[in-house]
Amino acid sequence: MKFYDASARFLGRPLALASLLALAAGAAAMLLSFPFGATQAVLPGFATSWLFFAGLAAGAVALSAATRIAQGRFIDPALPFLESAGAFLPVAFALLLPSFAVARFWVPEHARQGLANVAVREVVAFAALWLCARRVLRHVGDARWSAGSLRDSVLYLLVFVVTVSLWTVDLVMNLYVGEPSGIVPAQAFMAAFVSAIAWTALLSCWKLPAARTRQDLGRMLFGFSAFWAYLVWCSFLPVWYANLPGETGEIILRTRGGWRFFSSGIVLLGFGLPFLVLFSESAKRRRLPVAVAAGGVLLGLLAERALLVLRPLPQPSFGLPMIGGAVAALGMAGLFLLLAGARLSVPR
Repeated sequence: MKFYDASARFLGRPLALASLLALAAGAAAMLLSFPFGATQAVLPGFATSWLFFAGLAAGAVALSAATRIAQGRFIDPALPFLESAGAFLPVAFALLLPSFAVARFWVPEHARQGLANVAVREVVAFAALWLCARRVLRHVGDARWSAGSLRDSVLYLLVFVVTVSLWTVDLVMNLYVGEPSGIVPAQAFMAAFVSAIAWTALLSCWKLPAARTRQDLGRMLFGFSAFWAYLVWCSFLPVWYANLPGETGEIILRTRGGWRFFSSGIVLLGFGLPFLVLFSESAKRRRLPVAVAAGGVLLGLLAERALLVLRPLPQPSFGLPMIGGAVAALGMAGLFLLLAGARLSVPR
């Protein structure tokens, strides 16, 4: 298997094998959910992981484009790690239509109407995103200030914001029974951007010896995780002080019962952990603090995607069906790692 061997050259045989087994287990969980009647628990895990990893891939290209526009030389040593996530974009595009095909098995009844029209809109938006991403990634090795690189980077960032916002409207907000907060799309594309920073910082701790690069990425992770937390607060505060009846139901659902601990854990992982661990400048230069903070942010943002998708359920259920959903998400993670590893094994 050339693909597996290419991935193993960067990830190492144990991690590549674990990723391959996770992919097989995730695919099996998806297929078995239909005859065993577990689609309501397993398929949302697939949708959650698709939103997270597709967002991470799109956010990685967005971060690359933003550093090109800003002429940010500090990230040059970590650019291969950053842009490796873009290898998942064509696979995410290929999985988009199957995602809508199986959506009728698990989305609420009111969200099943017009799925075909929504699918067409998403395909067009994703195709535009992928074409723009290819134009950005083709400038690898070019001068950062070249006119073509800057033009393609600006165009990609605009398409990135629109496309990820559409994902959030069609694949998240349409699932709500009430009226979702208008800040949710901004929260989603910023989460994709932050996850790209965390992914790059995590790989840099593993493969890069330069402490200066870790420090710069640690500063970015510290600052942008705080901005993500600000957007989360903005989605809550107006609903609370204005007592908006159409939106309070969604807030109550995610802060009652088991969801209260789930929501608190997301904030602690996505903001509290990087804030505490990376507060000092010396911590931003060391591998372990940056790796812990980056891993926590990735896990917290994945859990946030789960909260957005699963929020219509009145209470979280952590039984065997929910384990199937977690296995489906693990399979998507395995696929992402294999693709990124294969991309990183190719000499630049």
